[in-house]
Order: sequence, then structure tokens, then C-alpha cells
Amino acid sequence: MKRLTTAVMLLLAVLALCVGTQYRLGRLADEMAAEIDHFSLCARENDIQSAERAIAGAKSDWESSRALLGSILPHNELDEIDRLFAVALQAAEDGDVSECRLRAAELSNRVQHLPKRDIPKIENIL
Repeated sequence: MKRLTTAVMLLLAVLALCVGTQYRLGRLADEMAAEIDHFSLCARENDIQSAERAIAGAKSDWESSRALLGSILPHNELDEIDRLFAVALQAAEDGDVSECRLRAAELSNRVQHLPKRDIPKIENIL
């Protein structure tokens, strides 16, 4: 009976960690998308200095979360987002509004995709 109780407790602990990690990843993606949308809005209004500050702040927040993300997500996706941040920052530094908006859209889509990629679905089980 002790083995069954221990197994159930471990299962519940792992399940709680999975749910908590998914929740944190979703919140992080929403926060990043909001910052990237602000960058896009500033670029659309031709406020390049604000756009540059917005994307630099978003990149800084992204880098501070990189340790957690590196432990739960594939590194090739994280590297792609790092590359997109670098390209978006370079576009803002160059003052290229259309490139800023293009990179903001691509970056926002990539970030919002992260929490959705490993959600358990019945199609994945069957």
C-alpha cells in the first residue's frame, strides 16, 4: 500500500509541475507578445527611438527567462527567436519601419507558438 501511495504522490507532483510549467510558459509568451506588439506599434508610428527601446527591453526580458526555457523547450526554437530579436533590433537601429513591422509579426508568431507546441491532444495520443 505504501508503494501505491508513493507512486500516486509522485504522479501528482509531476502533473503539478507540468501544469505549472505550461502556465508559466503561457504567461511568458503573452508578456513577450505584448512587448513585441508595442515595438510594432512604435515602428508603425515612426517613433524609432521608442521602438528600439521596446525591442531592447523585450530582448532583455527574453534573455532573463532563457534558463527556464532552455530546460523545457528545444534549443533550435530558442535560437531562432534569439536570431529574430537580433534582426528586429538591427532593423530598429537602422530605422527601417517596414522591416521592424515584418520582424515584429514573425517574432510575435514564434513566441506565441511556444506554449502551444506540446499541449496534449487526443490526436497525439491515438
